Amino acid sequence: MLVLIVVGLASALMLSLDHIGALALPGCGPGSGCAAAARSEWAKVGGLPVAFIGLGYFVGLLVVWIGSRGKRTGTVSIAAHLAVAASIFYLGVAAAANLWCVYCLAVHTINLLLFPFLRLPRPGDRSGRPALLGLVTAAACLAVLFPLHLQAQRAARESAESALADSMSAMVQKSREASTQTPDRSPAASNPSDQPADDSLSAPNEGLMKPLAGRYRRGPEKAPIRIVMFTDYQCPDCAKIEQELRTLMESRTDLSVGIRYFPLSNKCNPQMGSTDLHPNACWAARAAETAGMLYGADGFWKMHQWLFDRRGSFTDAELPAGLAQLGFERTMFERVMQGPQTSAAVKEDIESGRDLGLYFTPMIFINGVELKGWNAPNALTRAVQRVAASNPPAIDNAGDVPPNARERYLADWREMPVTTIPPRLKRHTLSPPDATVEVVLIGDYQEKNTAEADGLLRAMFTGEPKPRIRYSFAHFPVHASCNPQTTLTLNNQACRAARTAEGADAVGGPDLFWKMHDWLMRNQNAVHDDGLAHACEDLGIDPDELRDASDQPFTAEAVAQDAKAAAGLGITSVPLIYINGKKVPRWKLNNENLLAAMVMEAAEP
Repeated sequence: MLVLIVVGLASALMLSLDHIGALALPGCGPGSGCAAAARSEWAKVGGLPVAFIGLGYFVGLLVVWIGSRGKRTGTVSIAAHLAVAASIFYLGVAAAANLWCVYCLAVHTINLLLFPFLRLPRPGDRSGRPALLGLVTAAACLAVLFPLHLQAQRAARESAESALADSMSAMVQKSREASTQTPDRSPAASNPSDQPADDSLSAPNEGLMKPLAGRYRRGPEKAPIRIVMFTDYQCPDCAKIEQELRTLMESRTDLSVGIRYFPLSNKCNPQMGSTDLHPNACWAARAAETAGMLYGADGFWKMHQWLFDRRGSFTDAELPAGLAQLGFERTMFERVMQGPQTSAAVKEDIESGRDLGLYFTPMIFINGVELKGWNAPNALTRAVQRVAASNPPAIDNAGDVPPNARERYLADWREMPVTTIPPRLKRHTLSPPDATVEVVLIGDYQEKNTAEADGLLRAMFTGEPKPRIRYSFAHFPVHASCNPQTTLTLNNQACRAARTAEGADAVGGPDLFWKMHDWLMRNQNAVHDDGLAHACEDLGIDPDELRDASDQPFTAEAVAQDAKAAAGLGITSVPLIYINGKKVPRWKLNNENLLAAMVMEAAEP
């Protein structure tokens, strides 16, 4: 019983720390089930995060258990029944809304496992003091957490407002440029050979996409304000933006609006890998496209609004009633929806989103400029009003050419704030005297992207041409047995690999550490007794001495301390990379590794 209480408390604590921004849980980044659950209407009760309530419950339960020496009290029995009812309810919500979060699931599962222990007949404690003390402790826990929650919310709002302000400034600047642009000097002229011989015009538009347009436009072809939104009919954030967009479309006549599909489901979106956040999103997109194919723009917008009103969810039995409600003929609609044309259209939009660097929804463009900070209050409305105030010309979308994914990835890194990296994470460092760029990589020896990034960065340490980098590596094995900062176990030999590297450092110092580091990165499938025996032979290490050093408590402590320091930086996945103190949000685009480009840019004065 005590073990379950402590594990439940630890899981609820991690969720609570994630809520206040003190810890970023692995696997809970943007677009994840955890992130969707945290943003959903079910994440709070009376303005208080459910994670806080769970933490308060487990803290209070622990205090009662200690105070009563494991005896049962009537108050605890009542609380246990309420907690189990809440867990059953939230598991039902998670299943119905597809809001699966591994940490939430752990809390509710532990709560259910704990219930029989709380119901076992045991001698009772009738004094009531332990229960009262538990209640007071739980209340104190909530009293401490709530101000931190408000502070985290304020910081998130400030970040969104800053991003929104930058986006609106870029939109206004784009509008001013469009106002002074003559027709034959359009930034997206169809025939560059007709342009005057001018250096500013003859340079290629490197890193740019083709003009951005949506499907089944609503509004005039030439409009002062042109909105294109990549959306998912089952995305809660998209539904909120949709409500704001409807109000704008009903109240303004200077808008041109288009929609593109980006379902967060691996049923049609290869970007999602093995993740299926929104199981019906692909069919919802195909339903919208079918309405557009058969009934034009009016049909598309009818279906678009019907889908969002239902949060993108419908069954085979529910669809016919919806089609009748919208005035669509059922047989033809279902035949076209299940045909290859709708699938091809959805895939085309997904590829367009990929080319723009999209990885979660919504993604909104106004006059070809991405609206960042869309989660700020009334962000879309405020941006439209700001652009309209700049008196932009009514033009088509020929000049709405956003940067491609490569430039977006680089821009995301450029815009990151400079972070102070804890010295703890720089214990293992390669530093040539002429290093001009500092790179810190936090990773897992068993993770393939860690090995890829490490190989490129160490090549830059020794290779030509310059810049040369100061390169540091720190541990974050994704294995719960040696990393208290995660409940996940993705790589079975991750702990052994990390401790082996630390053992090599203990045996032969930095030189031997980096030799073993190189071997571990190149031989991820050989971290076993025979493989490590061959490594010792190749590197000239006594295998018994290495094994003894690796098994010492200090190697486990070194790995755990690295992971703790990384958790303080908000690590959500491995590898986590910093270049000159700026976090690298994304660095792999299809088959291109962008780390070299970032390092080269960081080396510029």
